[in-house]
Amino acid sequence: MSTVHKGLTITVTLDEEKIPYVNGLLFEYRKDLSIYQEKYHKSLPSTFFISWLTLPAQTYAGKEKLPARIILMSSYVGSKSRHLQELATFLGPQIKQVFSQSPEYPKNDLDKPGLVYFLKRKSIPNTFYSGFKFISTTEVDKEKKLKAEVWKYAQGLADQGDPSSPKEVKENIETFVKNHPQLVWASKKIPYALSNRVQMLWPLSLFGLLMLTSLVSIVLCFFIDALVLKILACILPLFILVVVFLFLLLRLNENIPHEPSPELSDEKVREIVAQETNPVINEMTVIAPLKRGWIRRVFLALTLKLVGLVSYFAYIPTVHTARWLQMDKGKRLVFIANFDNLSEAYAHDFVDSERRSMNMAVIFSHAFGFPATRWLVHKQYNHRSNYMKGVRAHQKVTQFWYTCQQDLSVENLKRNRAFRAGLYKEMDDPEIKDWLLTL
Repeated sequence: MSTVHKGLTITVTLDEEKIPYVNGLLFEYRKDLSIYQEKYHKSLPSTFFISWLTLPAQTYAGKEKLPARIILMSSYVGSKSRHLQELATFLGPQIKQVFSQSPEYPKNDLDKPGLVYFLKRKSIPNTFYSGFKFISTTEVDKEKKLKAEVWKYAQGLADQGDPSSPKEVKENIETFVKNHPQLVWASKKIPYALSNRVQMLWPLSLFGLLMLTSLVSIVLCFFIDALVLKILACILPLFILVVVFLFLLLRLNENIPHEPSPELSDEKVREIVAQETNPVINEMTVIAPLKRGWIRRVFLALTLKLVGLVSYFAYIPTVHTARWLQMDKGKRLVFIANFDNLSEAYAHDFVDSERRSMNMAVIFSHAFGFPATRWLVHKQYNHRSNYMKGVRAHQKVTQFWYTCQQDLSVENLKRNRAFRAGLYKEMDDPEIKDWLLTL
């Protein structure tokens, strides 16, 4: 079984007059979470997060009305089919009640296979990022318990005042783990480590191999006259020419005068912040129409594809999961993040650094109301304050939000995994000391 994290996004249109009713349903489900949190956790073993919200109609390019929508987004591990089965089994009645308000929902009642098919058919692609790429919800619980039990044992060793060497301490801990009936699982290697990495890296490897093959073919064409080599030799130059052409068209589009978004009212900001009541992890959803011009839609789609290829190498210290996607024929940008801290501080993490603000501009500069750019990343005026205005202007209330665990930050999860990975591994004394600090 794979433990690569993935994102599922399901969306249907909604008549605007039904938004208050659907919002009421979703808020009721959210209230129930305080009672049924443990039941959710046991019944949705592949699921880390669920965000479920309504999106009011928005205007694209000042004239085209984009429809109101229901959006269900989850992050999970394992197969998509298994995840859909879980959702349909445990949340089937709630999903039917909400999605039946859409004109896209079938008029006849759906059985479980029919509901799974409907959800699959209404799912759309997304570019997904995870801060802890290869771990299941079950492993999160087990590694948390492992750390807690070993910590108590280590405290007992310290109370004995035995001045053992780092190596002896590590051996004592490993013996304790191996002999503990509820921890013996940790004496085995972390499963699927290689296959997970292959699964994430093969698209980038394939792309790199194709570009390298094209480069080699260009050289070989000087010595060998073969049609296959000529075709392969065209791929890299053609790719570069397309990217350069798109950049030039984008630069022309950037000359369109910047239109700032209307600022979000204080009342709406308070409504959003009121949902951020969790002490460790919170959620933020930002949905904005794109700036006018087909080049914006094409360039953003290409950017998201390239971001997906390199997501394996990305790491944002406070972000559990994030996703970017386009809806409504590419005319809307959707961004959702599950993160440590509050949304104001989280958003500032990206704009308080020159490098990060440039990275954000590659995606968010295409959205209406976000700061204007020159050649995509060069700021024309105060990027940071205007980036925050863009975030707040398009931030949405997420009526229903579920997380499988509420008290572990990204750093906690990584330290728990680092401690487990260090068990039964050959280390010298300095390495052991560093490993013990992960306790």
